[in-house]
Amino acid sequence: MHEMIASQPAAIEETARVCLATASRIPRPSADRPLLFVGIGTSFHAALGASVAARALLGPRALIRAVPSFDLLLEPDLIQAAKCAVVFSASGETALTLQAQSALAKARVSQVLVTGTPKSPSARLADHTLVTQQANERAWTHTVSFTTALTAAYALLSTWSGRGRRTVRDLHRGARVVLRDEAVWKTLAGRLVDRHRLLLLGSGPAEVTMREAALKLREGAGRFVAWCGVEEYLHGILPSTNKAAAVIALAEGPLELARSRQALRAAGLAGARGALLAPIRGSSRAGEYPLPPVPPAFSPAVHVIPLQLLTYWTAVGEGRNPDVMGYDDPRIWAARRSFGI
Repeated sequence: MHEMIASQPAAIEETARVCLATASRIPRPSADRPLLFVGIGTSFHAALGASVAARALLGPRALIRAVPSFDLLLEPDLIQAAKCAVVFSASGETALTLQAQSALAKARVSQVLVTGTPKSPSARLADHTLVTQQANERAWTHTVSFTTALTAAYALLSTWSGRGRRTVRDLHRGARVVLRDEAVWKTLAGRLVDRHRLLLLGSGPAEVTMREAALKLREGAGRFVAWCGVEEYLHGILPSTNKAAAVIALAEGPLELARSRQALRAAGLAGARGALLAPIRGSSRAGEYPLPPVPPAFSPAVHVIPLQLLTYWTAVGEGRNPDVMGYDDPRIWAARRSFGI
């Protein structure tokens, strides 16, 4: 996992270069029909991140919908209404995503596949393919396949809209800045290692980052983790906070920053330990961690990396192997083998 995390700047840079060129050959769909972003698990979080960028780049009149592959199968009317779907599958072999693709193909919905595997069952169902570069995961807890999938989607959307291409080309620089501060994230992991209940707060584009981070911390560090929006926390989840918990907030803009500071102060009064991540400079407040500035719509591809490192160092600090998602426990492995994905 650590090797995969460290590989991300180069992988993001190469994916941006290749996909910006490839995307120029993919026609932009009409704006009067739903544009779907589809995936499962980490791939759904990439789809969700792409939908956030799509709303920012394609404008408020664009009909944008991010849908998990399973949920799409429950909405045949949405499939019939759609004109184009951007499908995310790192392996190109995910069973429910293949079923969703088959339903889309039957309805003659154009498909753009974002994948690290150019030859796969998913690729055969797609009309166009964007291939992520250097994203061959060697850990089951996926990292580089998420950030490169986002980069590929941003390349497509910036090409369709004519906006943001320079930002896509520069994403790898922010990733390198985060990795240079790895000691900071290792220290944060040590500060929170005794807290086995984690709540991650993020609204707007930060929702994408924190939902993916929650999944990593469950998979790689075995933590019981939930995500919610910052205002949702203040409006009803605060009473469940106590000294067994840690609350981590990510703020991308001034409104989220102000409210996250209030949320973490409240969490501290309730006994929880807290941390705030934000693109701020010069803050001397305890528990605040600066991130490199990235336009919010593109931020998940960079700002998820500290939380990947937090996952890694939390697991290692407890003698846990973050690569295997708990499958070295015979009970977890038996549970996993009882179904197929």
